[in-house]
Amino acid sequence: MELADKGACTGCRACAYVCPKKCISFEPDGTFGIAYPTIDDRLCIDCGKCRTYCPALNPLENAEPMQAYAAWSSNAEERRTSASGGIAAEIYKYAIANGWMIVGAAFSDNFEVKLKLADSVEAIKDFKNSKYVFSSTADVYQDIDKKLKSGRKIAIIALPCQIAAFKKVFHKYTDNLLLVDLVCHGTTPQSYLDQHIQHIENKCGEIASCMSFRDPAFSTDTFTFTLYNAVGHRFYSKRTKDGDGYQVGYHRMISYRENCYHCPFAKEQRVSDLTISDYKGLGTLAPTCIMDSRNVSSVLVHTQKGDSVIRYMIKAGAIIAEERPVREPIQGDEQLRYPTKKTAARKIFERKILSYKGDFEQAICPVVSYVFCQEYLHKVISAPKKIIRKILHFLNRE
Repeated sequence: MELADKGACTGCRACAYVCPKKCISFEPDGTFGIAYPTIDDRLCIDCGKCRTYCPALNPLENAEPMQAYAAWSSNAEERRTSASGGIAAEIYKYAIANGWMIVGAAFSDNFEVKLKLADSVEAIKDFKNSKYVFSSTADVYQDIDKKLKSGRKIAIIALPCQIAAFKKVFHKYTDNLLLVDLVCHGTTPQSYLDQHIQHIENKCGEIASCMSFRDPAFSTDTFTFTLYNAVGHRFYSKRTKDGDGYQVGYHRMISYRENCYHCPFAKEQRVSDLTISDYKGLGTLAPTCIMDSRNVSSVLVHTQKGDSVIRYMIKAGAIIAEERPVREPIQGDEQLRYPTKKTAARKIFERKILSYKGDFEQAICPVVSYVFCQEYLHKVISAPKKIIRKILHFLNRE
């Protein structure tokens, strides 16, 4: 029995969950620290369920977006502490208020990110804000299965590949599922984050007990990576543009899993009821709306179920939303058209991580220098053109 290869496997673990003999385990490879499925041939009965339920090997039917909204939470504090407009938090609140359960990504004590099932408003704070690292589904399938069989409804907000896996595994219960996917650039292996945090701890002489990829203390749109100790003292804060190696690796599309560069879910047709993300391209196809483009979410509606949820939230005043041309967020966001492309920096990183035997900090340092050098050269080369454009614009106004 052959499973998806490294160029296709998302690590969703659907294969391991549906296996009747539980003979599939996930083991990290020796260099990149990425976990891939392996089959114990002594136990395998060649039933083929693992391949049948794999969304990479058996793609689901996708739905075209019906509507697009620029939206944000009507609660200013939700917007301040959320990655963009706070729409995910409001969807969770809607679900809890209607007696549903919720699934989202939360940090564990060791900074591993896992999808978890919850039934309280208090859990929303753990699900909020971006988690720029691989999120594990290892423990959540069983929890979801039990609740669906008992008749509970569940709202799941997760990555597109994870949503596809849940839809595959729980296809008999889709009427009781609200599936919301997040526009995703890619996921970085957990081992890279672990190494980065340990490197900073050793350098600063501190132990981290809390972290953020987009700390609200610096405004979430600055993408500031922070670490706090046990008494709440912030001992590290650095933005992507200031050279935080982990953030550069993520935001410059350098350090993802291999499958992310071949992602079949990075397109405008989606497997979910709703798609949410930062709104890129706001105002390009229609006059700009009254919302601040720095903190507004894009909401794409794909099903009648998703439409009814959004309309209810608008009517209830939980969110403020303006309908936009469907093509606007799609044209503004490359990840709604095609997967992340491998850059020269990514290819350098691949060679470095191999030569340094999986040491992320050593591998990323020369890549960061290369990236910043290339960006500086681009600014220098493009500066005369910008000056000429400004002069021409000024003369035309005269």
